[in-house]
Amino acid sequence: MATPAPSDDPRTVYTLAQLARAVQRQIGSATHGRSFWVRAEVVDLKVNRHAYLELAEHRSGTRVAVMRAVIWQDALARVRDSLGAEADAILKEGVEILCMARVSYHLVFGLSLVIEAVDPAFNLGALERRKQATLATLRQEGLMDLNRLLPVPRVMQRIAVLTSRGSAAHADLESHLAGNEHGFHFHVQVFHSAVQGDNAAYELGRSLAKVDPARFDAVVLVRGGGSKLDLEAYNDLALARMVARMPLPVLTGIGHDVDVTVVDHIAHRAFKTPTDVADHLVDHAHAFAQDLLGRMILLRHQVLTAFAQRRSVLQGRAGSLAHAAGARVLRERALVDAAAQDLRTAPLRRLRQVERVRLDDARETLARSARSGLQLLTTHLRGMEDAIGLLRPDKLLERGFSIARLDGAAVHDASALRPGDELVTTFARGSARSTITAVEHDG
Repeated sequence: MATPAPSDDPRTVYTLAQLARAVQRQIGSATHGRSFWVRAEVVDLKVNRHAYLELAEHRSGTRVAVMRAVIWQDALARVRDSLGAEADAILKEGVEILCMARVSYHLVFGLSLVIEAVDPAFNLGALERRKQATLATLRQEGLMDLNRLLPVPRVMQRIAVLTSRGSAAHADLESHLAGNEHGFHFHVQVFHSAVQGDNAAYELGRSLAKVDPARFDAVVLVRGGGSKLDLEAYNDLALARMVARMPLPVLTGIGHDVDVTVVDHIAHRAFKTPTDVADHLVDHAHAFAQDLLGRMILLRHQVLTAFAQRRSVLQGRAGSLAHAAGARVLRERALVDAAAQDLRTAPLRRLRQVERVRLDDARETLARSARSGLQLLTTHLRGMEDAIGLLRPDKLLERGFSIARLDGAAVHDASALRPGDELVTTFARGSARSTITAVEHDG
């Protein structure tokens, strides 16, 4: 009811409470206590038992509407339950939300919205739309397979890691690489960056730009698990472009089982966890080591085969030389014996002076022939001794060969060996013990 004005004042004057109740009645009449779906940006948020928000709408960078809002304690619990893991990522300043609210006008506190529910699908749907738009842009620019088509180094041992230093993801990667069962050593350098938050994409890109491709074999991006909104940095278009154009293979282990980020799509290979990335690096190194070991075994087999063939040839030649020398000695000895027999049986009475002279000449000629033959035989025998000397085990060892023995017996055939056998290998100077890990047979 209007307050009467002084008798000389024709105006009708209302108290503030009267005006506020009138506004309250009008708002109640207009809204009928109903709730509405409202889309607005959270520009300020304070939470104790209740959540107090300031909501705004912007058009072309200009605020066109501002209103206070509140989520009472009971409703706040329900809202957090409905948002689940995304609650903190959605209920924060700078995020646009879709909420169900009713208009409340309090005579003391004024106009506000009482929020009863927040739709998580609105935020996640917008996130997915942005992600698909980013992927479409990357496809149009021809960047989707650029990093994936890079050749993989035979050894990935120098690793540049982009993560938050000291995080669980960082610790998992480092511990699995350092404690791998094969004892491989990896050179890991961490390029620290935030992995979530408004500046995470920018920091990740700045850290990636610091990686010198000449000093590393691969780049690894890892972080622990999180909500979809927590992973938003890895959907950034600028970061994805940098990953695609990186001249090194990029591996990701972003710690999530279901959602795949844009960077996962762009990277050379994507893994579910940082541990999976570490296992891949170890397996890759092990494959290289096994290939190298196989080549070493093949080379050793070829060397031993060539050595056996040449030894067989030398042994054959030595046998031939020994046989020829023996046959020559026997022939010469037979000739000498025959000549001596002739001399013993010739009648002494028929010997004449001329025959003595001729006999002396023959004796001298025979002596010279015998000496010449013996010298020739001696030369041949010395040659054979030198050739045979070259085949002595100690000489062969001096030339770089070695003798492998199993239980004291020389090993001539790899099929006689079994994994776990202990070999003693003798060199020109000293010997070594080794254990067989694998045997490869000819064919």
